[in-house]
Amino acid sequence: MRILFAGTPEVGLPVAKFLAPELVGVLTRPDAQVGRGRELKPSPIAQWAQESSIDTFKTSQSTPELIDWLTEKEPDIGVVVAFGALLPSEVLSIPRHGWLNIHFSLLPHLRGAAPVQRAILNGDEITGVTIFQLDEGMDTGPIFGSVTREIGERERSDDLLRALTLQSIPLLGDVLKGISEGSLRSHPQELQGVSYAPKVSKEEYRILWDRPAHAIVRQVRAFHPLAFASFRGERIAVLEAVKSDIHTELSLGELLVEANKLFIGCAFGSVEICRVRPAGKSEMSVADWLRGARTSPGERFE
Repeated sequence: MRILFAGTPEVGLPVAKFLAPELVGVLTRPDAQVGRGRELKPSPIAQWAQESSIDTFKTSQSTPELIDWLTEKEPDIGVVVAFGALLPSEVLSIPRHGWLNIHFSLLPHLRGAAPVQRAILNGDEITGVTIFQLDEGMDTGPIFGSVTREIGERERSDDLLRALTLQSIPLLGDVLKGISEGSLRSHPQELQGVSYAPKVSKEEYRILWDRPAHAIVRQVRAFHPLAFASFRGERIAVLEAVKSDIHTELSLGELLVEANKLFIGCAFGSVEICRVRPAGKSEMSVADWLRGARTSPGERFE
């Protein structure tokens, strides 16, 4: 089959590499400013496509030039993994078999931009991958297949996303084979159980100590490595946290140090912080951070 691939972040690389022998083109978003110097850099998908000598088109919207480029490729099908923008009808209609989207939830549960993070935040125990035909709605198209996966009790979103991406590849191979042979048909999504996973905002990364311990632990896992708290006016990334088993009552944000362990008070108990990354420094254990921080009794996280 002549396949187009549309994707932007690193998570799509395993799928793009799997499809590489049949790729006729790659669609990705334009170069973006990154780092403190705001240097323009290509997306991970664009960089890989260039290194692999695969023709690439960079855009975030439909243009006559994009339509011409897609049409010239004469694609049989398109595959999307986290492209980052909706494909309009004039783009959806170009491949002979349309576009497939690899979505990291069991649709219709958690339609939208951040299904993996929202699944962890929700406390879901099961998730999965769904491959469906793109239409003009938000993850509403008919389904070709899905696979399920348990979410580990301490699994983080970045690890879960990588695992789901790898799990999607055998399923994608089966779906593409079934479509090519005409032996596979899609089926409409269920009308019951629809839920949404909106894009994560930067405000959600901040840990608020007036939340229950289990919610803070899920927040750290869901937004790893971006969840953070403030201490002495400085931002500290919280990379690992668990519900604590201490019986000492702590006020909101109050810290307690015992045997090189750090406990912080929150609603309905406290959490133990295990690994952190202070601003401008590398990841470290809490024991290493405590040696430098020299906390005092009664201090608190903001």
